[in-house]
Formats: sequence, C-alpha cells, structure tokens
Amino acid sequence: MRMAGVAEILSNPIVAFALRAALGAYIVWMARGFYADPLGYFRKWMPGLVELPWMRSAIRGAACFCVWGGCFIVLTAVATQIFDLHGVTLAVALVLLATAVAYFLLPRNVDSTRVTIER
Repeated sequence: MRMAGVAEILSNPIVAFALRAALGAYIVWMARGFYADPLGYFRKWMPGLVELPWMRSAIRGAACFCVWGGCFIVLTAVATQIFDLHGVTLAVALVLLATAVAYFLLPRNVDSTRVTIER
C-alpha cells in the first residue's frame, strides 16, 4: 500500500472544490474587515504609521476588489466543479453575478471618518 501523493490528493474534485471555496470565502471575510475599517489592521500593528487621507480610499478600493474576487472564486468553483459548466457566456455571467453578490456582501457600517494631517 503506497501513500497518495500531494498531486493525487489535490486532483480529487471534492478536495479541489473545498479548497477553492475555502480560499474564496477567506478572501471575502478578510476583505470585508479591511473595507469596514481600512486602517484598523495597520493601527494595531504599526501604531507609528502616519495616516494619509488617500490611504483610506485606496485600501477600501482594494478591499472592494478582493470581495468581488472572492465571490468570483466561489461562484466559479460551484459552476465548474459542481455543475460542470464552461464557456465565455458562463464567464460573463459569473462576472456579473459576482458583482451583484459583492455589492450585497460589502459592509454597510463603515468607518468613514476623514483623517486630517497636523503639521
């Protein structure tokens, strides 16, 4: 009896789906936190960081893209691994569906305070 190699384990459709769904869900979960409080993580780990006004919107924009990307990963995993769907039409539908899902998953209560720079 031989041990299964990593490639053999990862080629299992159930494992492939579980990893993709978990990755997409984790990206959405992390990005929602960054969207809600863009500089919260940096305040905890780099208290000396000067918060410039552009940082908040740049991080929030990147977080919004990551929420969309995580939704796209999960939807693609479901469409291709479970329903065995493929094609350009599906790709367009997944992009639009991921956009709609991301809109509803974005946090509504966000820290929108503006940072002023004292000189």
